Amino acid sequence: MSQRFGLSRILILVLLAVVCAAVSNLAATKERKMAWVGTYSRALDTAPAAGEAVSVPAPAASAAPNAAPTLVPAAAANAPAKTFAPHPDRASVEIGTDDAEQLYGEKRLFLDARRTTVYADGHIPGARSFPIWESDIADRVKAFYEEGLDQNAPIVIYCSGGDCEDSHMLAEKLYMVGFNNLLVYKDGFPGWQKRGLPSVKGPKP
Repeated sequence: MSQRFGLSRILILVLLAVVCAAVSNLAATKERKMAWVGTYSRALDTAPAAGEAVSVPAPAASAAPNAAPTLVPAAAANAPAKTFAPHPDRASVEIGTDDAEQLYGEKRLFLDARRTTVYADGHIPGARSFPIWESDIADRVKAFYEEGLDQNAPIVIYCSGGDCEDSHMLAEKLYMVGFNNLLVYKDGFPGWQKRGLPSVKGPKP
């Protein structure tokens, strides 16, 4: 009997606490009011969906009064430039067109491993001709090494993409003389053209 009475008192106290909390919440200001269960419609949202626009306020010094915030894609707002660390344990690392375009924008050195006649028909602007199958390739590699370039800086090597192995073969030769950051652009010049990126014709200056 006493145990049942004790449970009844506990239930009454819990009910009184719930009623007091509800009354207090109803009387609270908007800033201090707690949301009821089931009203957290975005409770599980932790980040914008891919491609969703994010409001990025303009810098205070240049913002015009009452100007609307600038909207940029979430990926662009959170994507720092990719870095390419040296890899002395292997001759080369393959990269795609996005990486090649970034490195081109950073004015990194590009080497074209195709034959000189193919190079003359069209190549990436600024790329140097290093035709792996021509007889003077050993002299070209030796002269390149003697230029004293930073051997840990990224160097992009490309050929005709697809099954073309010329760029990998050139990377092996340069790796053997000490270059540690050789990046083989696997899509090659056709991938570059497909993206609509700049190209030029003519022999090496």
